[in-house]
Amino acid sequence: MGKIVSYLRCSTSYQLEGHSIDNQRLKIRQYCDLHNLDLIEEIVDEGVSGKTSKRDGYIKLMNIVENKGCDGVVVYSLSRFSRNTMDTLSSIECMNKKGITFHSLSESIDTSSPNGRFFLTILSSLSQLEREITSQRVTDVLKGLKTTNKPYSNDLYGYDKVDGSLVKNEAEQKMIRKILKMNKLGFSHTEIAKLLNAKGYRTKRGGKKFYYSTVEYIIKSKNTINLFQSHKKE
Repeated sequence: MGKIVSYLRCSTSYQLEGHSIDNQRLKIRQYCDLHNLDLIEEIVDEGVSGKTSKRDGYIKLMNIVENKGCDGVVVYSLSRFSRNTMDTLSSIECMNKKGITFHSLSESIDTSSPNGRFFLTILSSLSQLEREITSQRVTDVLKGLKTTNKPYSNDLYGYDKVDGSLVKNEAEQKMIRKILKMNKLGFSHTEIAKLLNAKGYRTKRGGKKFYYSTVEYIIKSKNTINLFQSHKKE
């Protein structure tokens, strides 16, 4: 019976149901039971983007791989493991060198075979291409909205949407100033999220906890609003 470590990730607390942590956990456990695999550890990165390898859970997983602490790694899908082709391929190449297999349920990938490794390369490239195309589309839309001075989100933190325009929410504006100050002082997005949660602060969406991605979104949104305001003054 092979010893398996599972890796689960979602980028936000309101991740689509199909990619939720609970759904990933259920599918992975069913897969391990079906294939008689011994799931010895579960590693979770919650509220973290897959575009970077600087994730606590991901780093922990690769340390286990480096020390050959398992026989295989299983994920729900490649998009949950990483959104960067080079990170995906280099990580799995490291696993191959240690004799550790990589399983991705959604794509039916098992790197113990040459075919599995071939399809992994193709699918990783397609996954990154999809992400880059989506990112470019979002950028183009935001540029279009900027020229017309229209709000680009129904739940932009720090503002309320009233009759098609953005109106400042003073309580949330105060929170934004705190976040920007901590960011300027050198706190990471993850550290800021932990501090806010510890003080009982909650997000705009249904009073949920702050995550790395929430803080990143708020900072980027503030920068975009500054662009809107600069455009109005021109």
